[in-house]
Amino acid sequence: MVVPWRVTERSPSGVIEVAHVGHAPLTSVRFALAGRGMLGLSLPQTVHPGERVRVVLRGVHAEAAAQAPDGMLVLRWFQADGTELLWPIAL
Repeated sequence: MVVPWRVTERSPSGVIEVAHVGHAPLTSVRFALAGRGMLGLSLPQTVHPGERVRVVLRGVHAEAAAQAPDGMLVLRWFQADGTELLWPIAL
């Protein structure tokens, strides 16, 4: 299976942006964080091909979370058939 996402921006301050490079809209797209720190609000949304989604790590430990070897951002979404998929993004 080809992942319909590509990381387009990654900053030292904790901003990560991904582009939808697939061919169909994806629903309930949202981010989750495993590790220290907090995410900016990540409400489920529909993302169409060519659109980008951005998330920001926040909080006292944001820099440490962005640099931690075990930290991981998880992008979650539903395909048109209702299947939920997850894509881990190493920080």
